[in-house]
Amino acid sequence: MSRPNEFTLARRTLLGAAVALGVSAIAFPALSLATGFAPYTKSTFDAALKGSKPVLVHVHAEWCPVCKKQESVFNELSGTGSLKNVSAFVVDFDKETEFKKANNIGSQSIILVFKDGKEVARSGGVTDKDRIATFIGAALQ
Repeated sequence: MSRPNEFTLARRTLLGAAVALGVSAIAFPALSLATGFAPYTKSTFDAALKGSKPVLVHVHAEWCPVCKKQESVFNELSGTGSLKNVSAFVVDFDKETEFKKANNIGSQSIILVFKDGKEVARSGGVTDKDRIATFIGAALQ
């Protein structure tokens, strides 16, 4: 049996790295979080609803280009009046079926605002920074 040449070794190394990266992406999927947003868990969300701050929720899917644009807008708005005094969560659209049922969510890229434990506003598919800021500002009035 002959020794593998450098090309064959490099190809095997690259293939092995690609497989390892793919497996890690499946085993540990990353949820994109905009600045100031916490990953959704039922217990932290329920606690936030009982708190004094309004609650903002972004229903996000990793594969959704609209969600990624909304995340970018939230990053731009972080620390501004729109997002300064809210508890903010990202809900994984593909995993949080209980949240989707409880809140009648049928698609991703939904933004929800809760005050005093109740939903007061909902927007879907909006990616314009000014429209999102206006939506949040109006919901918080």
